[in-house]
Amino acid sequence: MSKTHIKNLFSQSVYYGIGLILNRSLGTLLLPLYTLYFTTADLGMYSIIYSIWLFINAIYILGLETSFLKFFIASDNEKFKSETYSSIIASVTFTSLFFSALIFYFADNISQLIEFDNLSKGAYLIKILAVMLFVDALYRFPLLLLRAELRAKAYFVLTMVTLVINLLLNFILIINFQMNIEAIMYSYIASAGVTFLIALTITRQYLKPVISFERIKKMISFGFKFIWIGLMIIIIDQSDRFFLKYFFDESVAGIYQAVYRLAAVMGLIITTFKFAWTPYFLNLEKNPENKKIVSNIFTYYIFVATFLLLFFSFFTEHIVKLKIFGISFLDENYWQGLNILPYLFLAYFFSGIFSFLNVAPFFSNKTFLLLIVTIIGTIINLVINLLIIPSLGMTGAAVSTFLTYFVMTILIYLISQKIYPIPYQTKNITIILLSSFIFFTLFQYLEFQNAIYNLFLNVAYIVVFTIISSKFGNIQLSNVKLIFKRAS
Repeated sequence: MSKTHIKNLFSQSVYYGIGLILNRSLGTLLLPLYTLYFTTADLGMYSIIYSIWLFINAIYILGLETSFLKFFIASDNEKFKSETYSSIIASVTFTSLFFSALIFYFADNISQLIEFDNLSKGAYLIKILAVMLFVDALYRFPLLLLRAELRAKAYFVLTMVTLVINLLLNFILIINFQMNIEAIMYSYIASAGVTFLIALTITRQYLKPVISFERIKKMISFGFKFIWIGLMIIIIDQSDRFFLKYFFDESVAGIYQAVYRLAAVMGLIITTFKFAWTPYFLNLEKNPENKKIVSNIFTYYIFVATFLLLFFSFFTEHIVKLKIFGISFLDENYWQGLNILPYLFLAYFFSGIFSFLNVAPFFSNKTFLLLIVTIIGTIINLVINLLIIPSLGMTGAAVSTFLTYFVMTILIYLISQKIYPIPYQTKNITIILLSSFIFFTLFQYLEFQNAIYNLFLNVAYIVVFTIISSKFGNIQLSNVKLIFKRAS
């Protein structure tokens, strides 16, 4: 049974993954275009706007994403599902419109508060951001419904629509219309708006003229803590840009943002699993064998995550420096930040484990513990940022993020085993982690002068790690083949 669950879960992850990775990594794929047409200061300004977007978005959503998944999946008939969906679309439309109107009106004040170098341009971007936040908040919920119903193929098609529109508009607006960083925002608004209308049509069977204020109240009450959890996670992920701008300048923040986008490719793969995992484990809540299923999936998750950690650590820097017709994926002006990549990969690795271990607080109805751990993580992150960024710069920012997620992972594991003990396969997981640590250390300290030798050495590390995991960590590689075969 566990083998079937592994195949089902990871097959859905593949569908979510392709669409999500391509959309979220669009900024990374377009780095050559951005770094060619925009200055480091332009990208630094956009990184600040992007951070504000993520931070405010958590308020717009009101923690309702997690609430919607839980209430919609728990609804045992179509009437309650329609009531849940229609009520949430109505409430998010009203609140988002209200928040966007406020941001648009106070754009000049917000620009002055952030102290943009160019205040009028900052205010202009804030106004575009207000529109973008409104569209982004609405666009999420029809897609969430597809996730709740485990309709990964429909989700994949819609994300492809978003990707194509966004990609084409970026090229047209930047190259043909000579727009600056506002082109990135206009492209996103158009692509999300079209996707929202199509998704709303697909999910229209649940869209009825019924609004339950009682249900909205319950969802907001359950989701309230997730507003704060979302805000804390954003502070952990984004506050370092503000510290870098404060202690240095927008150019340093721009270089950090560009390198962070490279590391985000691994983060996106981890995120695809999270997308599939949350609705999946909520559907497992009443299964009497859920502990055994979760334990088995966790071992495979650790193997995949460590494999990705090694792969991206070994090869990313070489790939982005490779020049074709004199042009590299990452412009040479940004290479000075590449040394922080291993720390960012480690941060994403532990962030993924932290999310996986959320299952225990949900199953034991003690989700407030997630808020406590996240608050502790945020405090740790801000203190470390303040202490080491002035002296270590971008390296300090990356180390701070890694250490924060490491501590949060340890805390949530210890808490989870007290409130909802799960018999994880400790021996197999230790073998996988220990072998990956050995090869990661060898990569850091053992290096040949010849780049070709290093390439073969890194490939050998990956192969030997996979063999050790298969032979001694009880990882059946045939399952990985079946997962992709099922998804095709």
